[in-house]
This record gives sequence, C-alpha cells and structure tokens, in this order.
Amino acid sequence: MSKLINNNLKTEEYKLLNKECPLSEYPNMQFKRESYLSLNGEWNYLISKNDVLSRNFDGKILVPYCLESQNSNVSRSLKNGEYLIYHKIFKLNKDFIKDITYINLMGVDQEFDLYINNDKYGHYIPLGLPTKIDISKSIKEDNEIYIVVKDDLKLTIPYGKQVRKQHGMWYTSVSGIYYPIYLESVAKGYIKNIKIDTTLDSVTFDVESDDLNIDVIIKYQNKIVYNDKLVNKQAIKLNEIHLWDVDNPNLYDVELINSNDKIETYFALRKVEMINGFIYLNNKKIFLNGVLDQGYYPEGIYTVSDYSSYSKDIETLKRLGINCIRKHIKIEADYFYYLCDKLGMLVLQDFVNNGKYSFLRDTALPTVLYDIRLKDKNRHKNKEQRANFIKHGEGVLKYLHNHPCVIGYTIFNEAWGQFEADKMYEHFKSLEPNYLFDATSGWFKQTKSDFESHHIYFKDINLRIKNIDKPVFISEFGGYSYKIDEHSFNLSKTYGYRLLKTKEEYERDLIDLYKNQILKNKDRLVGCIFTQTSDVEDETNGFMTYDRKVLKVDSLDFIKLMKEINE
Repeated sequence: MSKLINNNLKTEEYKLLNKECPLSEYPNMQFKRESYLSLNGEWNYLISKNDVLSRNFDGKILVPYCLESQNSNVSRSLKNGEYLIYHKIFKLNKDFIKDITYINLMGVDQEFDLYINNDKYGHYIPLGLPTKIDISKSIKEDNEIYIVVKDDLKLTIPYGKQVRKQHGMWYTSVSGIYYPIYLESVAKGYIKNIKIDTTLDSVTFDVESDDLNIDVIIKYQNKIVYNDKLVNKQAIKLNEIHLWDVDNPNLYDVELINSNDKIETYFALRKVEMINGFIYLNNKKIFLNGVLDQGYYPEGIYTVSDYSSYSKDIETLKRLGINCIRKHIKIEADYFYYLCDKLGMLVLQDFVNNGKYSFLRDTALPTVLYDIRLKDKNRHKNKEQRANFIKHGEGVLKYLHNHPCVIGYTIFNEAWGQFEADKMYEHFKSLEPNYLFDATSGWFKQTKSDFESHHIYFKDINLRIKNIDKPVFISEFGGYSYKIDEHSFNLSKTYGYRLLKTKEEYERDLIDLYKNQILKNKDRLVGCIFTQTSDVEDETNGFMTYDRKVLKVDSLDFIKLMKEINE
C-alpha cells in the first residue's frame, strides 16, 4: 500500500481537539434539531479489489478525514479499481428511534454504496454535496454499517483540483468520507426543508412539511421581535430592522415549531444587485476586495481538524482588509458558510469542474493570446459529464441558498469543462435571479455574464484593461510566491507567478501591486481576487503558509492601503 510521501510538514504539529469524535458540532447550523448523533470517530477500514463485505480489516481510520490525509491515521492513496470499505458497529438508545431515521453523509468522494444491518441502500454519486438517506426500515438499537466507496477520479464527476500525482496547481486526491456523518430520527409530520428569502425589511419562509401548523419565533440578540403562526410563503414584515454586511453581520435567530418537530435556523436582511456594472450591497456601492480560497489543510486536506481553523482564517483575512472570499473549485462544509455569515465575510462560490483538462488549450493558449475568443457549443459534449455538472450546480444553489454571506457564483473557471456557457448562465440565473454569476471566470467568455471577468497574472493590469469600456472584475491576480521552507509542504518544488526571497520583498511588491494597479483603477473595477489565502502544497503564493503558522504580510502600510481601497 503506497504511502503519501511529499508532505514535509510533520504530523505531530497538528492536534485534534476531539480524537474520539472530531468535528462533533451539529454540522448544519441552518437546519438544527435536537435529534442528532454523530458517527464521526474511528471506523474499521479495508482496501480491496472487490466490493465484497468482510470482517477482515486493514485497520482503523478516523472519520471524517479522507484516506490520504494525516488525520485519517492511514495516509495512503486509493488506486483505480480499488474499493475503500468502511465498517462500524454502533448502539442507539431506544428513545432515539422515532418514525423516520436518516443518515446524513455530508461529503463522500466519489461514489458509494450503503449497507445497514445487511440491507443495501442504492448507489450514490454525491457530486460534492451532502447525501441524506432514509434508513428507517433497518435501524434498531444494535446496528452494523458498511459504506463501500469507489474513487477512480472519473472525469465525468466534478473533481476540482484532485489528481493522482499532485504537482503545481493540482493537489492530492481525496477519497472516501471527508465531511461529518450523522444520524437524526424524527416523527411523522416533521419539518423536511426550509427555504428562506429576505428583503431589506421582510423574511419569507417556504417550509416543506406534512404539518404546516407551525409557530414562528424570531429573535434578534435574544429579544423576540416576532411570534406568530406561520403563513407559508408569505412575507413577514419586521418592525426592527438590522441589516447584514461585512462590518455589521447582524443575524436573526428563528425557531420553527410544530407538534412533531422543532428547527432552529437564522437569516439576515441584505440585498445584492448590480447597477451599471457595479455591485451594491443594501443599496450601497461596494468593492469586492477578495482572495482566492482553496480550502485545503495539510493535516486533513479537504477537512479542518477543528472548526476554529475556519474562523481563524476568516478573522485573519478581515484584519488584512479582505471582505470577500472566492471559494475556489471546492464546496466547503456547511460550518464554513455559517462562520462567514456570523463573522461577516462575503462569499463568491465556484461550481466544481469536471471534464478533461487541456494545459495547451485551457491555460497556455489564453495566457499567450489573452483576448482570443473560442466558442464553446461543441466543447465537452459527453452527455454524462454535462448532466452531472448541471445537477451539481443546481445542488450547490439549493445547498447555499439560505446563507446570507453567499452573493454569487462562478460557473466555469478558465474554461475547465466549459460548455455552452451562455445557456448555463441563463439556466442558473433563472433559478437564482437575485445572485451574481460569473459565467466564464478568466477567459473564453461568451456573450452572457454579470461580470466582465479577467485573470491577470503576467501583465500589468493598467495595460490589460485600458481598452475595456465597462467595469472590470479582476477575478484572479497576484500569485506572488514567498516560500518559508520550515512551513512548506514540498521542499523540492515551488509554484507561483513571481518568486520572492524575503518577507520585505514580498510586502514591498504586494504594496506596489495593490497601490499602482488596483487603487489606481478604483473607479473602473468591480473588485479583485488575490491568489490566495494560504499556500497549498507546491503553491507558495498565499498570504499565510500552508500550516497557517506564519502570516507573510502584516505591515501597517499594507493594512492602511487595503483600508483605502475598501473605502
């Protein structure tokens, strides 16, 4: 069994706060109920050439960390054709089990079968999103569960930046369970789903339940501001108005209660729109001063050791003057978006690419011939790939709809998997008309998008945009590399777009970049997204090192400049 060998960062540097049940907090703060049992923790595992269930295991794996990660306590890759078989025996209190029991798998890559007490539940391809399965017919006090995972890195399934052999801007693959797994058990007439829509003074709840005799209690900072019966899909006017923005992330807490169930959730009053090519939040023009955020962590790869890692990243970025995260080519755990809601950080969410990547066509050609236009109607014609991408995008919109931090989406990034971008823009915009969509981030733009979106790494931004007669969104720029060996993943390889040797050089060039290319064009830019929050594996172009132990830029001059840009 091949071990991963590239990681220079030492395992013992990372401490799991709860080794028996890591990430035990309720995983979905937008839809919280009392019935909850985490299945995170140690499982048996077996890597096999077939999917036959067995009691002969290779050892223990710590869930919810992918097979390849240090935190899993396995740290090896899964080969094509291999199966990763999880096994666990667990006991439930009799009073936990009600009419309907669900198992929630928040993240599994790429496809899996589920067995509960010898009953098989179908074949699932999550497409990077949570999977909820009714296991009522099988559940009892004493239970045995198998989850059989296959991850051949199929290109028809959204895979993001995963490759078998990491290099450059392509990262270690992620196999198996990588986000929390938990049970909930509910009575008939339970609340199945809630869709929340807001204006600047009202909220509308679209509740799915067989019992809509529901009491609604709305609180602001523990003070009740509304208490009445639900009128489903009807706007509730609020007398006490507290808008949400990055400086004042005001949230209203909500309880929805019927005779069978009680759900805790929250919402915020905020409005996002584009006027004459610029972005307005709550009727005020804003500049998206953002970073690209890959969401990778050396000890867990896709998964944090503790949710405080999310909050520390967000708070560090806010101190630097960053007001927006472009979550890049990865769907994050729900808790990340909850903390962005709570702490006040705007999010532009990328859809995750599938399809074959071509370095020559997708990267080299548009980098050299920047303004080249190529039609995409006949690109990536595989029907399964297209169907999976559309289903994934629809799922992402539904998954994130209630989070006030999320203001927009990237459909295609740098032509990866791109097909019929105009049709995709029309489709997704029709589903979420009150959100912003960057149809083709970088290049190969078609005719429809909310942004004039450009990636500018190797040219002066002043020269690149001087002939563009509309507001421009620099959706990626920078990529300056400053490597600190003792905090780097790979000592032998370095990836970045300008290599700098000292902290002084790094800060000097960053200040020059923002001052002379961003601030100088403040009246022409919608926003800018710097690459990136932290180093990731071979990439050493982050504000922070990969282990988050060193903040490379922290001078008062830089923070003052960022404040000036924001204002």
